[in-house]
Amino acid sequence: MLADVVDAVVKDPMDIDEVKSLRSTISDRLVSARDSGNITNDEFLSSGKIEGGLDVIIAMLENGASSKEIRIHAESMVERIHAITN
Repeated sequence: MLADVVDAVVKDPMDIDEVKSLRSTISDRLVSARDSGNITNDEFLSSGKIEGGLDVIIAMLENGASSKEIRIHAESMVERIHAITN
């Protein structure tokens, strides 16, 4: 799933519908994993940073932010994903 997020946010141009879909899927999976005990609360909160990052990217796309600004945020998000998965 995280590889899908990285793929979606490094595309040029980004597909806002794809980013929205991933955001929804991640949210559902995280809640399910937390409720079933498959991830800890700390892991849930760390992963929530990815959801928040996707929310920011979606807002930037919807509000016509420059590609450069979106790229900066996307690169930061990719770094967070790598930090979580390593």
